[in-house]
Amino acid sequence: MATKKKPVAKTARHTTTKGKAKSTFAGPVDLGPDHWVWGEGDEIGAGNLMTPDSILAALEKVKKGEVVDLSHDVAMGNPAIPPIQLPYVMTLSSTAANSERMIREGFGAENGIGFYLERIEMTTHVSTHIDALGHATIHAELYGGIPAPIGADDFGLRHAGIEKAPPFIARGVIIDVAGYRKVEHLQPGYAITPDDLAGALKRQKVRIEKGAIVIIHTGWGSKFWSEPVAYAHAYPGIGLAASKWLADHEVVAVGADNMALEVFPCEDPKVIFPVHQHLITRQGIYIIENVKTDEIVERKLWESTIVILPTKFRGATGSPVRIIALL
Repeated sequence: MATKKKPVAKTARHTTTKGKAKSTFAGPVDLGPDHWVWGEGDEIGAGNLMTPDSILAALEKVKKGEVVDLSHDVAMGNPAIPPIQLPYVMTLSSTAANSERMIREGFGAENGIGFYLERIEMTTHVSTHIDALGHATIHAELYGGIPAPIGADDFGLRHAGIEKAPPFIARGVIIDVAGYRKVEHLQPGYAITPDDLAGALKRQKVRIEKGAIVIIHTGWGSKFWSEPVAYAHAYPGIGLAASKWLADHEVVAVGADNMALEVFPCEDPKVIFPVHQHLITRQGIYIIENVKTDEIVERKLWESTIVILPTKFRGATGSPVRIIALL
């Protein structure tokens, strides 16, 4: 009698040829081949491209010691996509006056010490944030071919949660697609193409190096605070062909100044968020959303060293992040 395979062996159903794996799942759109080249059970994907040598090389290119912040505040009123995303809510659970009284009465303190403390309710996909590799699935499989019942439980991800993501220190490239198209912002539903990306890079006289972090400027970020509902309802972003083009450049992460990186409404109304499936689940490439790109684009700082430090929420599908560009 044949021995029953363990569920985690599901990855073995993908045959690897020259570092590429063929997915067992077919669907209404070609998501490209799996790129699970880091070994069975890997949980950091393209993060493997960041090495001590690459980090040192990125830091050596910092000459001015100047910092440009690429992050929005995390605050009530941040754009959200209901009902998928819950709103961010922060309330004070302790005020200085009340805690001062409690400390005085409970500990006999006479120095007037008090504290403000807060309680926060949120999804980790709030404001400027990065997606964990366990965030998106294809037919209930996570990155690496891990079946959903093994990859997650009621208390979070057990595979590729955000605590597994590495600190990101890499060369960054800003691609100003809005500038290339000669508009303040691209229109909602505009799917950025490989030609847009290549044309913008040629205009800026920069190229994408292996292991880079790419951030795309659509101009849509100008509506993040002024029109949060419209900002999250429909937006320009990369199409699937552009996603594949970026993956071919072997990048670590791709971000944009919009709600979900990819275009919405989607190119095919029956295929929702395929870029997430392609980049995260098939390629192990991280997605960064709601990047604040106005200053760096206005100053035409197309290349810099990017630092991103996700908070290690164990089992979480993402993390708000402070992104900085070092010059």
